[in-house]
Amino acid sequence: MKVTYPIGVFDSGLGGLNVLKEMRLMLPNEDFVYLADNLNCPYGTKTETEILRLVGKVIDFFKRLSVKVIVLACNTTSAYLDLIRLRTEIPIIGVIVPTVKAALKASKKKNLAVLATNATVESGVYQKLLYSKIRRKSKKLHFIRCSEFVEAIEAGEVGTDYSRHLVYEKLSSLKECNLDTVVLACTHFDLYQDEIQIVFPEAKLITSGVATAKTLKKLLKKLNLKNQNQKGEVKLLMTGELESFRNRADWILNRQSFEKINLE
Repeated sequence: MKVTYPIGVFDSGLGGLNVLKEMRLMLPNEDFVYLADNLNCPYGTKTETEILRLVGKVIDFFKRLSVKVIVLACNTTSAYLDLIRLRTEIPIIGVIVPTVKAALKASKKKNLAVLATNATVESGVYQKLLYSKIRRKSKKLHFIRCSEFVEAIEAGEVGTDYSRHLVYEKLSSLKECNLDTVVLACTHFDLYQDEIQIVFPEAKLITSGVATAKTLKKLLKKLNLKNQNQKGEVKLLMTGELESFRNRADWILNRQSFEKINLE
């Protein structure tokens, strides 16, 4: 494995671009290949079997590209990180553990909500990690299924009356909980920070991007795979509809070109 090999980054759609953006800022000499499986988005409403089957195709694709590390820039797939690691010897990191660490550091009262897809909540991974760090099971932890946010974001509903209404209707029941921290446990939800902050103006919002970028940087250093001899480039790939996805991606990475691929 060479230091000049690219880093593979995967998500079902737009959300992982928020993680990619932070990784590029922190690791400007690295090449990245970002793959959005928007043909099969959303993943958050799929079964474990379906998710593992789809991710298996992604892993095989990254193997053929000879990537040096794979980043699951998606909470839903990161929930199955241990099972996914069995498919390859390529080092793989997810977004969940870095995000949990950031949330626990930020939350002074441990009064927090985790907003995630249905599949991520049902996997129990956030519950397991958070409760393992909090000695007694707190009644101040809330785990909210928000898969409909992903579908709305992928449809372009960001910063609109519809998106504000959707988020308020979903989360307003928690307004009286005095949350000090809200974990955006889906990388898509970074695009709803304004909508979520309206509901919880006093809460700190925790996203996955910076925490995951720091974890990747540490891993590259540990494995002696950090590239310091070039200016990094990014290649953006998708499996589904091209034009509107590319336009929406401009919210995160301006003026980027995408290539459509087939994972079959």
